[in-house]
Amino acid sequence: MSAAVRASTVEVRGKTIALSAGALLRLAGPRGLQVTCEKGHLWITEEDQPDDVWLAAGQRVALVGDGLAVLEAKGEARLRID
Repeated sequence: MSAAVRASTVEVRGKTIALSAGALLRLAGPRGLQVTCEKGHLWITEEDQPDDVWLAAGQRVALVGDGLAVLEAKGEARLRID
């Protein structure tokens, strides 16, 4: 069973977060946040955005949505949010 984490933009900005395999991180109103995958792989989907994003270690993406963003670890993963 995967663990789900809810977080506000204020709580996660400037943080490095480790996620176990299958763990979810939900971000409300993430517009402007930069997500960097430091280890493993991440799947990111944003409410009302047409495409999902896959990140591997060393890649990053800027979140653009005002709704909910869900990040899922595919295997053990570590990410940084700025």
